[in-house]
Amino acid sequence: MMKDVIINIKGCQGLDDEVDTIELTTDGRFGKKNGSYYMTYDESAMLGLENVKTSLYIKPGNTVILQRSGDVESRLVVEEGKRSTCYYNTPQGELLIGIFGESVKTELDGNGGKIHMKYTIDSNLNLISRNTVDILVKGAE
Repeated sequence: MMKDVIINIKGCQGLDDEVDTIELTTDGRFGKKNGSYYMTYDESAMLGLENVKTSLYIKPGNTVILQRSGDVESRLVVEEGKRSTCYYNTPQGELLIGIFGESVKTELDGNGGKIHMKYTIDSNLNLISRNTVDILVKGAE
């Protein structure tokens, strides 16, 4: 069963000394089904686009799947200790990128919790960025 939540996201990305930080607090929905947690939220403001819906699936074994639909289409898989090839479609064009999950830590229960991900993004095996994402999910009051 899905319930209303407040989702706080802090993401850092960059290389070497050039790091950009983005923070977003938004309303969302959170629930559990078949042993996996999942949440949905609107990410339009963070991406500077009009229509971007985001779904996160948190599977047992430290795997997070981030799926976007709307003006940006993507399905990114962050799995600790593994590299995944992912498709990313933006208004500017399509990309095929690699995601290597350095670490994925989750502390979730039926009320919400925390997700911490550290991963790299590459294209043609050339490093594009190092990324850290922290997500806090708590019940809407």
